Amino acid sequence: MSALLRFHWARGVTLVELMVAMLIGCTVMAAALELYAHGRSVYRVNERMARLQEQGRFALSVIEPDIELAGYYGFTNVPDTVRFVRGANPDATLATAAQMRQFGWHAGDPLPPAVTGLPPGAHVCGTNFAVDITTPVQGSNDVFALGRSRAASCSAYQSRPQVGADTLTLRRVETSSSAPEAGRIQVYASRLTSRTSQLMFADGHAPGAIDADHRVHNLIVRSYYIARDSVGQRDFPALRVKSLTRSGSGVIFDEDEVMPGIEDLQVQLGIDTGDYNNDGRVDAAVDSDGDGVPDPTGRATRYVNPDFAQLPQVQVVSVRMWLRIRSDEAEAGFIDTRTYRYGDVVYTPAGAERSFRRVVMSRTVALRNERWM
Repeated sequence: MSALLRFHWARGVTLVELMVAMLIGCTVMAAALELYAHGRSVYRVNERMARLQEQGRFALSVIEPDIELAGYYGFTNVPDTVRFVRGANPDATLATAAQMRQFGWHAGDPLPPAVTGLPPGAHVCGTNFAVDITTPVQGSNDVFALGRSRAASCSAYQSRPQVGADTLTLRRVETSSSAPEAGRIQVYASRLTSRTSQLMFADGHAPGAIDADHRVHNLIVRSYYIARDSVGQRDFPALRVKSLTRSGSGVIFDEDEVMPGIEDLQVQLGIDTGDYNNDGRVDAAVDSDGDGVPDPTGRATRYVNPDFAQLPQVQVVSVRMWLRIRSDEAEAGFIDTRTYRYGDVVYTPAGAERSFRRVVMSRTVALRNERWM
């Protein structure tokens, strides 16, 4: 009896048992592989989306400080008092702030002539474009456009701007002081008479003493827009910026790529119309002189596109912007069926564009120097 038991215990598995075990093992292995592949796919998608969001956050972080500081001109945020002078002879005014404007205050007003005495190249992106400090925020709606009478040399990268994207221009001075430099447009700011003695000059001669109460700041003019090509990659859009800078004895608008993969920039401007009760008229409480132009309060009553006709007559107190970011390569098996709605844009990918992942990011930024008192 014990011999039979030992024989029974010593025998192997049957073919049926082996096949059942193999089937169970293969099923478990297939499930594990499927779970692994799904996990890898989810990880790749999450990583790609995280990268798009990181690109968008970086691009927004580049633009945001320029918006916050737009209209900062040293010790003042009242650009109307700034005069353009020769530093060696500050009593001789070459142009007032009003004469440095690009456009008239109202539709039909005559256009100001080009300011003379500026360094060569100052008007290349438009007549008075570089020195229109009374317009700290400027934009164009659905088109690449800078100042009026823009020269061909001030074009978009590769002369291929993104169709339908907005342009945003911001003006201010650097927060740190600088030494006077011939050929660079600078502002001489006075703490003691902040509303009357802000002088712009470009000949390298400070209009007065430089000390704790009198400083020189470089003028900053930056225009953000979308190009259809990024550096080294055609048909892969990018956010770019044109920046006013010195070049030899004159100035140029230098060009830099901020972030590839940004395929759209949309901008709306928050304006203070003085109509806080929504009756279509400036409230009497904020129109102290009765001229129909509200006293500054810094409150956005509505958001408008950059080509809003009455923009010169109101305060811009905030900027709302949207960025649409696209992945750098098509994704096999992915079809984007979403319709993106933001600003005044309604966008549905078509054709090969449906194989790219996208994300839209937005931010609203208040101007710190919006009060024109």
